[in-house]
Amino acid sequence: MSKKNWTDDEEGRLIEDIRNGKTDRYRIIIDRYSPMVFHIVRGFEKDADEVKELAQQIFVKVFEKLDSYQNDSKFSSWLYSVSMNHCRDYAKNIRRSNSRFSEMEEGYLDSVMIESSDPHKNLEKKQGLDLLFRGIGKLKEEYSEPLLMKYRDGLSYKVMSDQLGVSESALKVRVHRAREELKSIVENQQE
Repeated sequence: MSKKNWTDDEEGRLIEDIRNGKTDRYRIIIDRYSPMVFHIVRGFEKDADEVKELAQQIFVKVFEKLDSYQNDSKFSSWLYSVSMNHCRDYAKNIRRSNSRFSEMEEGYLDSVMIESSDPHKNLEKKQGLDLLFRGIGKLKEEYSEPLLMKYRDGLSYKVMSDQLGVSESALKVRVHRAREELKSIVENQQE
């Protein structure tokens, strides 16, 4: 089974083999999809050890839930959903425990921002990011998820639609509303 030329039928047979006790074949799934899973996890966590731990948790969960996978959707879409849900739960637990607000968002945006030689400007940027992240945390999940997928993950509306099972036009509306709500939340936090 060539990695590049897998058909849905070949993938379906592989999944059936695993379900029927050929568990050693699960390694093929891990090898094929670990780049996607690691990409998703890195969007939520930057610490290398935590990334590995989360990815392992996801693959264990997927193996345990493999019987619940229905062949009516692509396996990659189902795996993406399981991965995103696991990472969202992880991020919620971090916020709940208040140990940190998820270094994923801070780390991600910090890495794309150009550092200034002026420490006061850097402090202003940091405070602005803190406001932004607190605002995103206050959005409904139906708005925050597409907003983050669009701007953090850089996904197209088509890919988002395939992953979430929501029409592209509905996602455009949700992203627009998310931006509007976020703007309002951030403005109110500054007062």
